[in-house]
Amino acid sequence: MNPNRQERKIGPIISKEFQNSWNMLRQAVENISDEFWLTTINEWSFSWTIYHIIETAEFYSHSTPLGMEWGKYAGINWEVDSEDEINKKKSLITKEVILNYLEDIEKRISNYFTNVTDYDLFDTDGFDNGNLYVIEKMIYLLRHNMHHIGELNKVLRDSNCQRISWR
Repeated sequence: MNPNRQERKIGPIISKEFQNSWNMLRQAVENISDEFWLTTINEWSFSWTIYHIIETAEFYSHSTPLGMEWGKYAGINWEVDSEDEINKKKSLITKEVILNYLEDIEKRISNYFTNVTDYDLFDTDGFDNGNLYVIEKMIYLLRHNMHHIGELNKVLRDSNCQRISWR
């Protein structure tokens, strides 16, 4: 072992990677033209893909899957709203709405990693019947973010918009 090597914590390392993914999402919002923001293909739009990324981050930032109100930030009630109502609410998702939601979840996850210990990351929570380490859940979430950011970058390329810079 290198005697000059400093003790490092895992949380700040993962937090930095999340910050990079949030920065890439911001670029996606900034780079997409208004013309393509709400364009829907196979029931998904650019705006809804970003919403999905952020909402999934909200979901996995909790210690249990119970109690998540999917669609809440967009005002969607999946059990009550008709398909037309859902589509209308999706069409009201502005860049400002997305950036505000992103800021909320970004702070939540950053605060989590500021306070988490390495020991906590190798504990389990209410996900996957307690069979999943928290660090596994968070790495999964990062992979999820990057999968969809790749999709967004493809839309940007196909729409002749500036693509997202790798962070």
